[in-house]
This record gives sequence, structure tokens and C-alpha cells, in this order.
Amino acid sequence: MSETTRQALYQTAIRLGQAVNYRSAGTVEFVFDANTQEFYFLEVNTRLQVEHGVTEEVMNIDLVEWMVRLAAGTLPPLHTLQPTAVGASMQVRLYAEDPHKNFQPSAGLLTQVQFPSNTRVDTWVEIGSDVPAFYDPMLAKIIVHADTRTAALAKLQHALANTKIAG
Repeated sequence: MSETTRQALYQTAIRLGQAVNYRSAGTVEFVFDANTQEFYFLEVNTRLQVEHGVTEEVMNIDLVEWMVRLAAGTLPPLHTLQPTAVGASMQVRLYAEDPHKNFQPSAGLLTQVQFPSNTRVDTWVEIGSDVPAFYDPMLAKIIVHADTRTAALAKLQHALANTKIAG
């Protein structure tokens, strides 16, 4: 995506938020046509999305911290916080689901939990965690960041190869 298109997306999202006096984290989603290089508004999600870690990695910011500081009145004005996108980030969601049973949740006690130490892993599980069948079966988000998409993909493949969950 060209920097011109990226800036147009940013400005469109900013204008939309300003039009409704929105003051919190949220996601403005667009559909992008790679052939025509045009984008089209899709929706606004007025909350953090499960992919917010990808944004945090590329922008080198902590969106949750910003939300807390905004609520506390200690966040500087957004126009003074000018993060710049650097590199590429990818995320994989790890679920306790059984693909042989139409991806229904797979509950039980975890006997092995191993994540690579050099990778961002947002998780709640450890050895001995009991995964219930009553909630969202997501166990972890594995998030990588690198200078390029190709390098990020290689890093993600390495992280997945070094992730082990059993139970």
C-alpha cells in the first residue's frame, strides 16, 4: 500500500471520529481494492479489537495504556502523539477447538504449555490451567513484528514451530 493511500485512510478515520466527537480506542475498518488502489468504508468498532496487538507492534504504542490514561485525564492530546508505522506485524489466534468436531470448544486440563520466549504472546494459560467449555476457546494470541512482511511471516512460522500446547 502506498504511503499516500495509507495517509488517506488515516485522515478518513480521523475525520469520522471527529465528526462524532469520539474519544477512545476504536477501529475504523475499510475494504481495500488492490487493483484500483481505492478503499471503501466498512464499519466502526468502538472498542479494542482482538488484533490491537498488531497495531501496538507496528506503531510501538500501548493502546490499553492510552485508554487508561485518557480515562484518568493524563493522556496528552492525540495530535501530540504522532506514532509512525514501522515494519509489519502478524498475529495468530490459538484456540482450544476440535476441527474434527466442527471446531467445537475442546475443554480440559492443560498439561503442556510452551511459547517461544522471544515472541509476544498474549495469553491466560499455563500448565495446569483448566480450559472450560463455557466461554470463548481462545487460549492465546501469538504476535510477531519484523521489518518486512516476509520477515514477519518467517518469524511467525518459527514461533508456531516452537509453540506446544497439550492436555
